[in-house]
Amino acid sequence: MKKQAVLTQSKLGLAIALALSGPIAYAQQDTSTSEDATIEEVVTTGTRLQGSAAAVVEERKAQAFVADILGAEQISRTGDSDAASALRRVTGLTLVDGKFIYVRGLGERYSSTQLNGASVPSPDPTRNVIPLDMFPASIIESMSVQKSYSPDMPANFGGGNVDIRTVSIPTEEVFDLSIGTGWNTNLSDDGLSYAGGSDDWLGKDDGTRALSPDMWSALARYQESINTASIASFENISLAEAAEINRSLAASLNTQNEVYTKSMAPDIKGSVTYGSNYDLGNDITFGFLAAVDYDSGWSNNEETEEVLGIANGEAVVNQRSETRVTTQDVELSGLLNFGIQVGDYHKLETSTIFLRNTADRVEQGGIETLNSINEDGLSYYDTDIRYEQRELLTNQIRGSHYFPELWGFALDWQYADSRANRDAPGEVFYRRINNRDLGEGIGDLAFQQTRTATTMQFQTLQDDAQDWRIDGELPLYLAEMEILVKGGGQVSKKARSSYSRRFALSAEQVNNEDLLNVGYDDLFSDANITDADFGLALFGAPTATDPNYLAAQQIEAGYGLVDVQVNQDWRVSGGLRWEQYTQVAAQLDIRDMTMIGDPAEAGRMEDDVYGSLALTYQLNDEMQLRFGYGSTVVRPDLRELTEVIFVDPITNFKVRGNSELMTTDIDNFDVRWEWYLPSGENYSVAAFYKDLANPIEAVEAKGTDSDRVITFLNGQAGEVYGVEFEFLKDLTRIADGLFVTGNLTLSDSEISIANTGNVELTNNTRRMTGHSKYVANLQLGYDSLNGEHSASLIYNVAGERIAFAGVKQGEVGIDDAFEQPFHSLDAVYTYYPDFNSKLKFKVQNILGDDVEIEQNGRTIQSRTVGTGISLEYSYAF
Repeated sequence: MKKQAVLTQSKLGLAIALALSGPIAYAQQDTSTSEDATIEEVVTTGTRLQGSAAAVVEERKAQAFVADILGAEQISRTGDSDAASALRRVTGLTLVDGKFIYVRGLGERYSSTQLNGASVPSPDPTRNVIPLDMFPASIIESMSVQKSYSPDMPANFGGGNVDIRTVSIPTEEVFDLSIGTGWNTNLSDDGLSYAGGSDDWLGKDDGTRALSPDMWSALARYQESINTASIASFENISLAEAAEINRSLAASLNTQNEVYTKSMAPDIKGSVTYGSNYDLGNDITFGFLAAVDYDSGWSNNEETEEVLGIANGEAVVNQRSETRVTTQDVELSGLLNFGIQVGDYHKLETSTIFLRNTADRVEQGGIETLNSINEDGLSYYDTDIRYEQRELLTNQIRGSHYFPELWGFALDWQYADSRANRDAPGEVFYRRINNRDLGEGIGDLAFQQTRTATTMQFQTLQDDAQDWRIDGELPLYLAEMEILVKGGGQVSKKARSSYSRRFALSAEQVNNEDLLNVGYDDLFSDANITDADFGLALFGAPTATDPNYLAAQQIEAGYGLVDVQVNQDWRVSGGLRWEQYTQVAAQLDIRDMTMIGDPAEAGRMEDDVYGSLALTYQLNDEMQLRFGYGSTVVRPDLRELTEVIFVDPITNFKVRGNSELMTTDIDNFDVRWEWYLPSGENYSVAAFYKDLANPIEAVEAKGTDSDRVITFLNGQAGEVYGVEFEFLKDLTRIADGLFVTGNLTLSDSEISIANTGNVELTNNTRRMTGHSKYVANLQLGYDSLNGEHSASLIYNVAGERIAFAGVKQGEVGIDDAFEQPFHSLDAVYTYYPDFNSKLKFKVQNILGDDVEIEQNGRTIQSRTVGTGISLEYSYAF
């Protein structure tokens, strides 16, 4: 294998190589061959994966900074349906909550995400990073995980940066169709549903869950409070007259939320892609690509949970629950790309990407709290309905230009405008008294004579982002050195608004006999609501603690980078990046849209210079050794600087921000040895160390006995270190077409956090939250020599990790809670009956493992996962 020069390894390598025919290449020797020269024919064989991964391997090898690349064929082979599940196969990456990636043991806050090199907003109300399960595998061409910092990337870099690259414009006509179905063993049991969740097949609410126009008008008129007393005061009418208005507003709400059981339908999925390329003459080429992907499926899980507290000097159970959770997930995505190329030197592309991910979730089951846990024949029966619609729409335009007349100068530019939305209309919760203990079934159920007999919450979030960047490259030659000088700038803006309104129907004045053994739809029928003698009333007045806020962020940056190849053995890359970061986050009182708190404390501005240096030493034609250093920063999320309390839609924990949070400064060190063999086999060993000043950590704050409240603190110091092993080995000596590939990460971390008035931790020095001491991936693959069959057996596991830190009271503490290893074993078989079609059969979680969290030697959370089976057929015309 020939050593390649640094210039032909850059992303504009082809254009720069063409520059060698220009004026600056006058010193090159003539390497043309004679007419009699013969061309040797070389025939190679290899597995399907080895062949498809060749370009991916070459890109990884050519990177100046440590990076891992995941190609579309690799994703297809493992059968992963989205970006999040696919990335867990990458060395040192773990998947948390099915949505977020931890890179080298650092949480999602320490990993940044880009889409085709541009920043993207997030629809998550408690995180600034976008959930990666929103990106279906069908639109992904490759993903790059850069683990060592380079100045052309945002300085907000901890564990690494994930760049999702969507499929590009084809060089010839493509027309692909696919259709599939799936089933999970958990679906053999009946699931839960309700009237509002039966026809949302497009993942779009039809408006029945949302607030009515009458309610919106009333909120505007009565300055957000629709309580009877507020209406009477505003209208200057009697309480009886105001109560009638109040009841009419209550009747305008959707109160048909009776939960029933139903048999579960199989998953349905399908996609269509069409694109082509046209020669317009005069050396101009035009192309386009359009794709639509749809996926609808159900999950049906049993969950248990305990909340530990401290009483009489020991840990006790303050709350326990056993519930069933049924969720219908609908994913709809669309992609439309246009491109035009003028000659070999100028290219312009546009991308429009739309992603919608909807979860319609019903949880129902028994629960015991401090009020009932020691009482015989008493528990509660809770129903929690949550509908969440997340959307991302991004428009990107980018250009690449090469100017041979300017000594081979190349220019890239890009503009992206994106919007993420989260709509959670009509989240419904109600609790009934059960005259049986937990685990003894359902007896007589009675609604409570309280002001919150049922609650309804309406949440909206909008996150807008704009991203401008420009990059220039200039190749230079000095003696035996090839030098690539690169520089550019970037401006990123984000603006977020988040609003939440909560209403309750009171049954304080309802007779007890009317609350016993009655269905939700019957109790809260329009007839009962509008009946003045029945006793129902609507409450909904905003308070200063409501989770409403506005936030904005702007980052302005410029960088310079030099990449030097010396004597074909050493490659030196390094540079500096300057960033100015401005952020403001303000809690709002929506009654008069005024800010809560001191305006002077709402904003912050920082600027600094961040540097990196990477060395690559070519040991021989097949081996290279890399060294890397980078200084980076991780900043608090927009949400984390506001003191309001949110319920995390993923963990169900209450989350409170901390306006005192500081940024985290990180020093990153990397070394990696890589061996690439001509056969396609490759091996690598890497070591890394990260030193964190003021690391941000999620911890449990003091809350009520039955509630967990998570907040954020800066630790004094933290560190993460470990080693990574990766390999791809051909096993043709055992059987033709057989190979094995995998990776292993062994690491550790430590963080020191001091107690505060609001937080008392059991262990002030411990591992970082979410960090696993080991992560392992193993894939045994087979490709038949005739190309008709392909099969993989894929194993993934991550070591136990701290889900949340334990707290103490006085001298007694509760241990940290650890999520237990989940042993994932999947099998994928693909049959290629002809050149155009393929049939894929997949079995997931063959071992039937469950998700479990342990604390103080007992399982405090568990969730059944089940074994999934799917079948997919695709045809390329």
